[in-house]
Amino acid sequence: MSAFSVEGAAGRLLRYLRTWQAPDGALHGVHTHPVWRIHPAVLEDHYTGYSAWGAPGLLGLADLAAHTRLPAVEAAGRDWVRYVLTTFLASERWDCCGAEFGRRFNDAAVDNFLQDLSLSYYARVAAHTLTAEDRARIGDRVRRNLESYLRAAGRPEEEGHLLVGTVNQDCAGLWAMGEWMQTFGADARWRDLLLRGLHAHLREHFVPGLPDAESGGMLRATALPDYLEPAEYYGVILPAYLHGWRLSGDTVLLQAAVQLARHVMRHAWRDDRGCLRLHRTCDRVQGAWRVSQSPMLVAGGGLFLRALRELAAVTPLPEAAPFLAAMDGTLAHYQNDYGFIVAATEWHDDYDLLCGTVWEAHDLAYLGARVADSGAFQAALEAPAPDLGIVIGWHDLWVESARQWSLLRPWSYGFSYTGDKHGAEGATAIPAWGNPKRPEIPFRPEVKVRMVGNELVIRAPDYPAIAVTSIYGKPWSREA
Repeated sequence: MSAFSVEGAAGRLLRYLRTWQAPDGALHGVHTHPVWRIHPAVLEDHYTGYSAWGAPGLLGLADLAAHTRLPAVEAAGRDWVRYVLTTFLASERWDCCGAEFGRRFNDAAVDNFLQDLSLSYYARVAAHTLTAEDRARIGDRVRRNLESYLRAAGRPEEEGHLLVGTVNQDCAGLWAMGEWMQTFGADARWRDLLLRGLHAHLREHFVPGLPDAESGGMLRATALPDYLEPAEYYGVILPAYLHGWRLSGDTVLLQAAVQLARHVMRHAWRDDRGCLRLHRTCDRVQGAWRVSQSPMLVAGGGLFLRALRELAAVTPLPEAAPFLAAMDGTLAHYQNDYGFIVAATEWHDDYDLLCGTVWEAHDLAYLGARVADSGAFQAALEAPAPDLGIVIGWHDLWVESARQWSLLRPWSYGFSYTGDKHGAEGATAIPAWGNPKRPEIPFRPEVKVRMVGNELVIRAPDYPAIAVTSIYGKPWSREA
């Protein structure tokens, strides 16, 4: 296992994400959802443009811009924000909110809220990178977006107003309200709604005693009484409760956050590489709650880790420090030298490989908040990257260069899935005899991979330096 350095990890990760940032500031990516096992190509959409699910990367960029004052970091954040401000629709929703569903589903509430809270935080913490007009537009558009959901909820405010029915999505909206108020000023009505919503979730969705008397989880929705939120979604639930506690001083909210944090920490498990991992979820079967550990991603847990660190800073939570240290070891093990953190879901298919910038951006939110040594961070950010980053999974390979990506299938002759990092969609490469209906996007210079016995043989003569992660230990060699 590699030694962990937060500055090194954050610098490499941002260096990587910048290869996916298009000239207009948008962060592109292959938008997998390794938890739900879907991505746009499955729906024949192939979208690889901007997705608001990655907006929390702005949290990390704001922290890094404020601490390091590096022009490259400031430009990455400012360009991203200004791009997002062009995507506000006449419906008062943000565009490109489909993520793993591509462009077919463009009205996901949680993605809207993640963008709201990230923009509000950035406008406060990295205000020096923006103009007064930028900040005013953020304040106006975030407020209008949140109010559009409040109007659509159709639930009387005196009953404990909820924005939407799914707990993690609603808490993301409540978190966004808290960030907006912290940045743009107090609002008595929103404060009341936020506190009512948090208490409504405790009343209707909190399940105590999982896995012990000091812990408790959240149902995913009232309509799902036998299913708790997956672990990484507590990364949007905890911050809402922290905002509620800061606004009100209500220790019930703070204690709820502690119980929820213990729920995740105490369900963590170690994989066969010895790495600590977040659990998948808990289901109730015949009256008894049972935990599912996997399949579950490694990359993408950063919002929970960020929230846990913030929680431990304001209330005694002695198990947080060793837990976070162990998770640092997991990140060190699974971060490829190219910069990305491998998904390693244990689905034993493509979802182990497709790293997904929107999830990596959540990890930047965690790592960026912790950088203390600006010089060490800058050194990692500016260090030359390998020419290729490669992930070997159970069946397939993921390959990235500075401008292209490809999912290679070495035993399916002639088949691959490839795209340009700054392009709007990927394409499947099919041999001519397969009568392809869409033009393929060739990966150039070419990388060839063969399966010889039980060994993968990689031929990439145009790429002197390659960084390879073999998730399951499958042997590989490089052909001269």
